[in-house]
Amino acid sequence: MRPMLFYSAWPLGYHNVEAERKAGGFAQDGYDVVYVAGIGIRNPRPYNVVKLRDRVGRFLRPGRNGEAEAPPPPGVRSAAVLVLPPRQVPAVRRRNAAWLERQLRRAIPDWSEAVAWIRWPTPELVDALARLRPAATVYECVDAHHHGPGITGRWAEIHETAERDLVSLSGAVVVPGETLAERFRAWGADVRIVPHGVDLFDWSEPRARDGRPAVLGFVGTLDYRLDLAVLHRLAEAHADWHLRLIGPAQEGFDPGALGDLPNVSFEPPVPHARLGETLAGFDVGLMPYVDDDVYRAMTPVKTLELMAAGRAAVARPSPALEPYTELLYLASDPDEFVLQTERALAEHTPELGRRRRAVAEEGTWDRRMAALEALLEELVEEPGGQRARSRS
Repeated sequence: MRPMLFYSAWPLGYHNVEAERKAGGFAQDGYDVVYVAGIGIRNPRPYNVVKLRDRVGRFLRPGRNGEAEAPPPPGVRSAAVLVLPPRQVPAVRRRNAAWLERQLRRAIPDWSEAVAWIRWPTPELVDALARLRPAATVYECVDAHHHGPGITGRWAEIHETAERDLVSLSGAVVVPGETLAERFRAWGADVRIVPHGVDLFDWSEPRARDGRPAVLGFVGTLDYRLDLAVLHRLAEAHADWHLRLIGPAQEGFDPGALGDLPNVSFEPPVPHARLGETLAGFDVGLMPYVDDDVYRAMTPVKTLELMAAGRAAVARPSPALEPYTELLYLASDPDEFVLQTERALAEHTPELGRRRRAVAEEGTWDRRMAALEALLEELVEEPGGQRARSRS
């Protein structure tokens, strides 16, 4: 079995299973996958104390799972790595890189045959990879990390340098959409576009409303990317609409901004196994993201999930949604979100639901994993290609 480091910013058991689904798929294909939840690029901050405490606990007691971490998929084993602040100091970064290299060699003793699948350009990890020299390295960038919170000032410079170095070490860069592809093509990378996939949960016809209140729903991370003005306008426009916001509340999202609205409910994350039945309880799905550089580079997994459920979705326009415009309702401001939601409720038919489901059936995770596994076979089997690039 060829060893693989799968380095992701998301812990096992995270409500968005996109990373975990890929790691499990590689394990099914015969890789010995070591899943590491990344340490991130920013120094610890007060609001990250709980997260930092959990990561340190997993590092000191590797067999312990934190509250947010679930048992890994079959064939995947988890490992924890740790670096110490102040990380932006060059001498500390060099020591951290050397320490990180030792930690990774304990997790994967033989790097000459290993694959590094990296989803976040942690500077110390990039430094360590240059010395570990795996048989193949892939940088998978699923979001516009360079526009994320905290990537400002000196950290923006550090991030771009690390990302460029990671691209130079990688045999290919994998992205879910064209917007991110353009960024890395400009750097001379071999870019492969592989969109996100979906697991096809049991199909159920949308239920008739028969005069009951409409249920509008969002399943995902409640954070700075959500447009509170849109959510507030939807709730106040129709007192008989019920807005269900399901997922963990994180940095940048203030539930109090909607606290005066009795028809808005906040609910904890649901296990992925219950996603299908949760979406089946919606009349309309919402993707009320803020119009910024982060969103314009996103390829939301929930697009296909809502399609798989046959539900209409009202979303802010973005390049990733252009292939689905005939089956979505697009809105650019709060009032338009109200109008398009009214349209979605009025126009839904069983035939539209079946058409959405058919689109999802063309984008399953099995199809996406086949493309990713073929890419790895290409990189590993290319004589000298990846190793030669790593030495350059």
